[in-house]
This record gives sequence, C-alpha cells and structure tokens, in this order.
Amino acid sequence: MSKQSSSSSSLLSNNALITLSIIWALLAIFIFLFFSVLPEGADTRPNWYLNTITIIETGAFLFASFLCFRNWQSSQIVSGRGVWLSIGIGLLLYAGGNIFFYLWNNVFGLDPSVSFGDFFYLSSYVFLAVGMFKAVLPRRLNLDPKQWAIVVIVAVLGAALAIFPQFGGDEAAIAPPMPPSVSARVTLASPAWAQDPPPAEPAPAEPVPAESAPAEPTPTEPVPVEVDEAPPSTAPGWAVSIDNLLDPFVDIVGYLYIFGDWLLLVVATTLLVAFWGGRFSQSWKLIAIAAFCLYIADMFFAYQDNYIEGAVWEVFWTFSALFFGLGAVVENAISSRSRRGARRRRVQS
Repeated sequence: MSKQSSSSSSLLSNNALITLSIIWALLAIFIFLFFSVLPEGADTRPNWYLNTITIIETGAFLFASFLCFRNWQSSQIVSGRGVWLSIGIGLLLYAGGNIFFYLWNNVFGLDPSVSFGDFFYLSSYVFLAVGMFKAVLPRRLNLDPKQWAIVVIVAVLGAALAIFPQFGGDEAAIAPPMPPSVSARVTLASPAWAQDPPPAEPAPAEPVPAESAPAEPTPTEPVPVEVDEAPPSTAPGWAVSIDNLLDPFVDIVGYLYIFGDWLLLVVATTLLVAFWGGRFSQSWKLIAIAAFCLYIADMFFAYQDNYIEGAVWEVFWTFSALFFGLGAVVENAISSRSRRGARRRRVQS
C-alpha cells in the first residue's frame, strides 16, 4: 500500500511540475507579446519590463536545473545520472550568465557585448553538450544513410546561418556599386542653330556712395555652448576592470558562440534521429527542442544590428529552459514506470 501511495504521489508531483511549466510558458508568451513593443521615441524598454523578463527567464533556467539535479539524485534514471548532472550544471551556469548580463547592462551601465556573464554562457554550452553526448554515445549511433544525411544537412545549414552575421558585413559592403547613369557618362552637344543665344552681360553697377554703404558688422565673441557631461558610472571598480580586460576578446567570444550554437544544433539533431520512435524518445525529443529554441534565440541575437534588450524573440530563451525541464520531468516519470514494471515482472516470474 505504501509503494502504491509513493508511486501515485510521485506521478502527481510530475504532473504538477508539467502543469507549472506550461503555466510558466504561457505567462512568458503573454508578457513578451503584449509588453515588448518599444515605446515611441524611446531607446530602451521600461525597467519594470526588463526586470520582469529577467526574473521569468532566469527563474526558468534555475527551475530546469533543479529538475535535472532531481534526476541526478534518483537511482531510477535509465539514461544515467551523469547525463542529468552535466545538463543541470549547464542550465545553472546559464542562469548565472543571465544574472551577470543583467548587472552589466541594467545596473552598472556597461557595454553588455562582452561581460563576465559570457564566461558562464560559454561554460554552459560545454556542459550541455557533454550531457547530451553522454545520452547519445551509449546508443552507438547505428544510423542509416538517410539519418546521417539529415544530420549533415542540418550541420551545414546551421553553420552557414551562424557564420553569416560574422562575415556577411553591411549591405553597402556586400552589394556591388551601382553603375553611373547614362546622363552622367554621355553629354550630347546641340547644333549651333538650336542653341539659345548667350545671355547679355549685365551693365556695371554704379558705385554706392560711402554715406549710404551699410556698416560692416562688428565682430562678436563666440557664445560658449554648454555640453552635457556623461553621468558618472555606477559600476564598481572590479566590474570596470573586468570589462576593460575582456574588451579585446569580442571577436573571439563571437566565434566561440558560433561553435557552441552549431555544436548544440548538431547534437540536438542527432538526438532526434537516434531516439526517434524509441521507448525513451519522448524526453529526448523535448531536450532536442530545447536546444533548437536556444539556437533560434541566439540566431535572432546574432542578426540584430542594434540590439535592444527585451525583444519578443527573447521568449525562445525561456522556452529553451522550460523544454529542458520538461524533458527532465518526462524522463523521471518514464524511468519510474519502467523500474516498477520490471519489478512486477520479476515478482510474477
């Protein structure tokens, strides 16, 4: 009786976690859709909105990290505890990157293109890729030629989309120069009989008497123009030092993001192909969707000429965290049912 009650309570908790994740996603969609419009004439979105989406996104990554650590502590997980430990650490690092990005951008007023948060973001890519690789490698990747073709095509397209913003340049640099118009290159002279007679020279003007000549303006001293000085930075010294230290590595960080996005895309595609139709495919389909959402959000960010925080496409970062969490919940539920079914078969035999 106690075993049945514990299994039912576990199933109820998993259902409650799934319901909470769905509500979280709907709340994120509502906030981004209805409040992400940039006010007319404003350069930034309201602070309350930026604070809200930061809490929603960072909280989603912390929530998903907790669910992965729950799988790591469970002895019933079929796919392996190390898989969920790596993914949980990756999601926790991503939440840390969000916190430092918020500090750099919204609190310190520093340039967020390179910040201390990038160290956490890039480290999270490593742990997420390792965890997903650990789930794929035990299956020995017995893929047929069609499945390998899908992986290769997605890898090539994903690399092209990620690399183009770095090397595409501006449209003015890419587009060939327009040829000059015909009127600029060819000038046709009209015949003499068709030309208008030259205008008559004007008669010389009579000199103006000195008495009536206007007085020369007296030179005036230039009026000093007041220039508004930039407000003093509120960033602490250690943040400014780190910002100055990381500034020369902007290009390197961009290339690392390209490789990280591409790697997660390839691993996610491999997960979909390898686990498609399998017994435990549901959880890994959700993990693959989470990686795709992360890639989509990063690509939107890469293609922004003038990034302003809080755009509607940023909801994909929240979706990514929630799909990772849903994958962890579904894996926990399937593993619990699988273990209970195996025990019943042993008792009956």
